[in-house]
Amino acid sequence: MTDAQICEMVNMHRYLMRCEIRHALDKVCAENGNQDYSAANRSEAFNDKEWIKFAQWFKDMRDE
Repeated sequence: MTDAQICEMVNMHRYLMRCEIRHALDKVCAENGNQDYSAANRSEAFNDKEWIKFAQWFKDMRDE
């Protein structure tokens, strides 16, 4: 991998981890009655799509 690809991978992974933390907070808030579960469900669905994009990007880099 090139330096640029490594930087892009790190940035995407950092973004995904922040999304996971946001999802965990949404879930905790929903469990404490501060928010409805739909916000937690939306963030989880969003995270799933983003992880799939990351995996596809990583596979494309491997295949090059």
